[in-house]
Amino acid sequence: MTDKVLLTGISGFVAKHVAIELLNSGFEVLGTVRNKNSIEQTKKTLEENNVSTEKLSFVDLDLLKDEGWNEAAKGCKYIIHVASPFPFKVSNDRESLTPAAKDGTLRVLNAGINAGVEHFVKTSSIVCMFRKPNRTNPYTFGENDWTDIEWNKTTDYFVSKTRAEKAAWDLMESKGLKNNLTCINPGFVLGDFLNEKSCTSMEYIKQLLQGKFPAAPKFSVMISHVKDIARAHVLSLTNKRAGGRRLIVGSEVRSILELSKIMAENLPSHAKKLPKKELPNFMVKLLSYIDTSAKNLVPDLGLTMQTDQTYAEEILQMKFLPSKTAVVDAAKSVVRLKLA
Repeated sequence: MTDKVLLTGISGFVAKHVAIELLNSGFEVLGTVRNKNSIEQTKKTLEENNVSTEKLSFVDLDLLKDEGWNEAAKGCKYIIHVASPFPFKVSNDRESLTPAAKDGTLRVLNAGINAGVEHFVKTSSIVCMFRKPNRTNPYTFGENDWTDIEWNKTTDYFVSKTRAEKAAWDLMESKGLKNNLTCINPGFVLGDFLNEKSCTSMEYIKQLLQGKFPAAPKFSVMISHVKDIARAHVLSLTNKRAGGRRLIVGSEVRSILELSKIMAENLPSHAKKLPKKELPNFMVKLLSYIDTSAKNLVPDLGLTMQTDQTYAEEILQMKFLPSKTAVVDAAKSVVRLKLA
């Protein structure tokens, strides 16, 4: 009998790639969507990528409601919980995304525990690890570090992801099931955007290619290829060594200016529109009052992050793709989809 996986948020950027990896590995997949209208588009996208959807089914569920989760988890051997809000704009209410992220995570995990699910993989992020006051420059973070959610510069997305991951570990530990959970913690996820459905990663690349950034903020982040993220989720389902771990999945740390240079070299048609210089930090701070999307960058301006993700490569027995590949794949797909 085929092992069945409940995959939340299947229409999203990362989850579509996870679905491809699962279906190509022979799993049966039950994908959750918040909106029934995204079912056909998701199915079509997977089929266009030469993926058989014979073992794929869908269920319409909401992370903010209890209804249907217990039924969906029944008969599933595994759960991969990807769904979580990541809007481009930042809200002044730091807790605005917490109900969907944290309460949604607990709904999914509790449904799985009730159904006797063997292993859970949750999509987390390095944003749960690196934001805190008084950091050195460069600063280093790792698997045991947590973002300080009490710090007033920690924005809504960082708060929601950190609360959700902490709640997941607390629940699993309270049930004696810590080793039945793996969290995947990527950086800035790039790679092939399979269809036109917008997401925050795509929005940044699109705006860079469209010339919306006359100069680049002095912001650096670890780049993660979406294919590595998808593969890490699927490998963690059956890898005992991944149980109870927070796996940092990604490659090099790159600045926004470096991303622009990589795109200019590989897409000469858009080179003129891409930023060639960096913006002073005070300008980004001023801009953040007009364009709230910049608020996510402000606390880390001018700082260089460092982390060692080789332990995750060793556990998963895979080599993560270079950041350049992730950037080029993302940019080329935005152009292919005629979005820039």
